[in-house]
Amino acid sequence: MKRGASLRARLLVGVLLAMVACWALTALVGYAAARHELDELLDAHLAQTTAMIVEQIAEDSDEDEVEHAPQWHRYSTQIAFQVWEHGRRLGVHSKSAPRTRLSDVAEGFSTSDVQGRRWRVFSAWAHEHDALVQVGELVSARRAVAGEIVGHMLTPLGIALPVLALLLAVAIGRGLKPLNELATEVADLAPDRLDPIGVEGVPGEVRPLVGQLNGLFARIGALIAGERRFTADAAHELRTPIAAIRAQAQVALGAAAEEERREACANVVQGCDRASHLIDQLLTLARLDAASTQTTSPHCRLEDVAQQTIALLAQAAHTKGIAIELDAAESGAPVACDPALLGVLVRNLLDNAIRYSPGGTIVTVTVSHADGAVLEIHDEGSGIPATERARVTERFYRVLGSGQSGSGLGLSIVSRIAALCGAKLVLEAGRGGRGLVARVSFPPVTGNRKEAPSSFRAS
Repeated sequence: MKRGASLRARLLVGVLLAMVACWALTALVGYAAARHELDELLDAHLAQTTAMIVEQIAEDSDEDEVEHAPQWHRYSTQIAFQVWEHGRRLGVHSKSAPRTRLSDVAEGFSTSDVQGRRWRVFSAWAHEHDALVQVGELVSARRAVAGEIVGHMLTPLGIALPVLALLLAVAIGRGLKPLNELATEVADLAPDRLDPIGVEGVPGEVRPLVGQLNGLFARIGALIAGERRFTADAAHELRTPIAAIRAQAQVALGAAAEEERREACANVVQGCDRASHLIDQLLTLARLDAASTQTTSPHCRLEDVAQQTIALLAQAAHTKGIAIELDAAESGAPVACDPALLGVLVRNLLDNAIRYSPGGTIVTVTVSHADGAVLEIHDEGSGIPATERARVTERFYRVLGSGQSGSGLGLSIVSRIAALCGAKLVLEAGRGGRGLVARVSFPPVTGNRKEAPSSFRAS
């Protein structure tokens, strides 16, 4: 049966095939039993008939052939008897008997082939008359009788099969009715309103499916709600730099002095850079949301990723007069995180530290290994008030009065990557209450180390 066949058809065909198989097995067993019992019965009949003939042989009988007129039963032609005088000359015999001996065995039961026909024969001597009496029966007749017995037994079952199929179809249809009702209820759900399906009246076998569907609907609902919030926030955030670019472009168009026009054009370029950075971060978040779990768990060295990220941002830090120091051991335990994801995490933390630190200060990057790897980035900026640290990982949330422009997405990205890598992000005040310490603690790596190329590409 095709894999896409209906459940009703599968159940119906499966039950009917099982019943037919049981009936066939019953027929085979019944046929074998009928053959055995019939052979026993007919063998006894042969022996009894032979004994009767032996007793009734007339010494002066002049008839060599006994006419059975009329034939009272169609089975009569399947039975024959012979009386061999002195065991050599055929004397009295039935009309259906062949002219040769039914069997070479002189006493008891035997099976023989005579003139292309198989006979079951019982032989006995009439010693008073020195005659051999043989009574035989065609084996084919016995098999025909056994087949008729089994046929009579199976005929009612064969007649009942279509009726049974109809009754099964009705019963299976009623049994599957809850599934049809469930399908109707799911079809009636609106795409923007996935209410949970009620389990009242649902069969126990279907309840796990309903529970999984309700869980799926809840996750989809949360995802849709998050996407709506994200879309609304993204539209709002993009509106600001676009409006600023438009305003600066208008200033450049209306500027009379060359210096004023140059300044306006520079502001347009700066606004485009901010918009491009915002779009890059939005795309990064979208990819992170799609990757709810990592399909692979490649291992990488946190020290290597930190060094590469520092090299990328060294020019930006130098331009602002900020020094970056790395405190890391030459060898350390790996972390189970995609190298590209880990690079995005370190870059956002280090970029925030550079952005919010005043010139002439130091940003310290520390990598340590105790119970797993730990990344700490210390800056000497204004820090984040304790009351707002729990909210800065929310999308588009910015601390007021920081004096820096930004999208409010950097720490959201860091928090999301940390969750994907099984790590924990903690924000706390720096030394002496000055600045901020961003600490990311990674769990210990278990299993064999596996270096794998990154499949994630961050903008």
